[in-house]
Amino acid sequence: MKIREYLRKPRRLFAVLTIFAAILVADVIMWSAHISALTPYAIANGDDVVCCVKGKSNARDVLNEVFNDLSAEDSKISAISSDYHVIKAPGSDYISKDEAYDAVLESTAESEGAVTIVSTRKENITYTPDPDYEKNGLMLAGDADVISEAEDGEKLVSVSYKTVNGETEDKDVADLKIINEGTPAVVQKGVLGLPEGEEWSTYEGDPVCNSGDDVATYAKQFVGLDYVWGGKSLDTGVDCSGFIMAIYRKYGVNLSYPLENEGYSVSYSNAQPGDILYFPGHFGMYIGDGMMVHAANPSKDVCIESVWGRSILDVRRIVKD
Repeated sequence: MKIREYLRKPRRLFAVLTIFAAILVADVIMWSAHISALTPYAIANGDDVVCCVKGKSNARDVLNEVFNDLSAEDSKISAISSDYHVIKAPGSDYISKDEAYDAVLESTAESEGAVTIVSTRKENITYTPDPDYEKNGLMLAGDADVISEAEDGEKLVSVSYKTVNGETEDKDVADLKIINEGTPAVVQKGVLGLPEGEEWSTYEGDPVCNSGDDVATYAKQFVGLDYVWGGKSLDTGVDCSGFIMAIYRKYGVNLSYPLENEGYSVSYSNAQPGDILYFPGHFGMYIGDGMMVHAANPSKDVCIESVWGRSILDVRRIVKD
């Protein structure tokens, strides 16, 4: 059948025209894409053109590569604040993508405008578990003694980075899951002289003199310390007055000579732990139940003995009632 006769039938004519139209549209699209690929596009910072490259997609690729390099390494970008953008610049000279990348990156370093990028990535990090605290009734408040060391654990975290012109300005870490719990350190914390209202496990300040019982409890730990004439050190040795002064100094109370004038006088019948016992040429600390702790002499050193009741000249109270 001849072509002319074939085309006389309406349905066949419509089909042929449709095919021709499709081919024409495809050619136009391909030609437009070809023209677009050859058209120079500018990468601009605000109103200032930084450089031009051949094709819009190339310009976008360059800008995306710069943004990726200005974000935290191996992170996924979630937000970008920048004046850099791509615009059409027909007739302009263009450079290669590599040259454009260098030009834009150099521009970000010199520009007053900031490229701010928020990105995230997952990381495995080591961490030290919070210590387990044990109360030690013989230690001063604020003192700590590590009984066993911690072993680090490992956890998966999500880290959100904020970079400004490639420099990390801020980051936020969110825990995702524990991979290895590790082992917490065991730390003993003191309670003697703990200020009212403070938590013993977190207190890191100095003890305060708010309880004569606490002072006496602390003093009793130094039984056996060397008697040293004129000594005032709980490490190397003390004499009778130096011992009393050294104990109270730990509680922030600085006593001075003559020691018998410190504090205020109470009767021995009302004596309480922590009170200073004044004897002829000697001092001790009352610990209750008719007993005292004192730096007796070079042969006895610091020891606990019965109070020399008949020799008491005065009882001086340092801790206020």
